[in-house]
Amino acid sequence: MGYRSFVALMAAVAFVACALLAYVIYNVNPDDAGLMGLTAFYIALYASLVGLISFGGIIFRVHIRGRKQTAYREVRIAFRHGLLLAGIAVSSLILSSLGYLAWWNFLLILAAVGTLEYVFLTIQESRRG
Repeated sequence: MGYRSFVALMAAVAFVACALLAYVIYNVNPDDAGLMGLTAFYIALYASLVGLISFGGIIFRVHIRGRKQTAYREVRIAFRHGLLLAGIAVSSLILSSLGYLAWWNFLLILAAVGTLEYVFLTIQESRRG
């Protein structure tokens, strides 16, 4: 799969995820749906955030910074960052809705994601060298 087709597919999936999020927001009553409604909301939110952050990262990394020679590697990095940043956002929202979000919880989430990113960078560097 080429770079353009992969980016087009990612943009289409992000659009579908945003449409699904809009559908869940407008049609699901959280009081009536219970746990399933909240789960559908958080999954749709996560999917749409991953798509939007990844797509924005690709645009920034490849087109604005001009790294077209290593576009496929930049796409992988942008997708990984999209997964991690969307995870931070959704986990913070879940903790906030449960009443457990405090500044030290947020710092623990950031430290865990930072450690995970460091592990990914270490693995990537060991494969390259």
